[in-house]
Amino acid sequence: GYEILELIGRGGMGIVYKGRDRKLERLVAVKVLSPELASGGTARKRFMREAQAAAAVTHEHVVTIHAVDEVDGTPFLVMEYIVGVSLEDRIQRSGHLRVEEILRIGMQAASGLAAAHAQGLVHRDIKPSNILLENGIERVKITDFGLARVIYEAQATQSNVIAGTPPYMSPEQASGQTVDHRSDLFSLGCVLYA
Repeated sequence: GYEILELIGRGGMGIVYKGRDRKLERLVAVKVLSPELASGGTARKRFMREAQAAAAVTHEHVVTIHAVDEVDGTPFLVMEYIVGVSLEDRIQRSGHLRVEEILRIGMQAASGLAAAHAQGLVHRDIKPSNILLENGIERVKITDFGLARVIYEAQATQSNVIAGTPPYMSPEQASGQTVDHRSDLFSLGCVLYA
């Protein structure tokens, strides 16, 4: 039910395409589990958990998940398509932001994270490339809950596996310890500093 228009991103877990929902005639983002991971049960479960975690959060500063499905054994999720740039792209293009912009972006990101935390989720990968800015108004939309875990699952993460982006990780996450919402706040502080 989705027409793929173009590749718009690639990450550790999947590939993101700009697409068109044929039934609703609207643009969407379609995230497909990477083919090399699609055959593995663990990656498939993690990908589905990403979709469920993100779909549980309904907030104006979190990308909305419209659907989760599978085709030919490859799972995918359909998300709101955001016309804009990531905060990382904005920083690279414009350099340092004005204090007012930093505060606005920080407050909106914190609001979106609070909604996720209220659902018992820890994002675990807050960084400039996972903060989207809508064109025109630059409203923040947090995306990529690929490392999100329900808080109790975060406590059960294997001690030898460290997932995330090192420059934005809390010390607890970097050392493989149990993380909670405070880890996301540390990461958000790193983003504000950047």
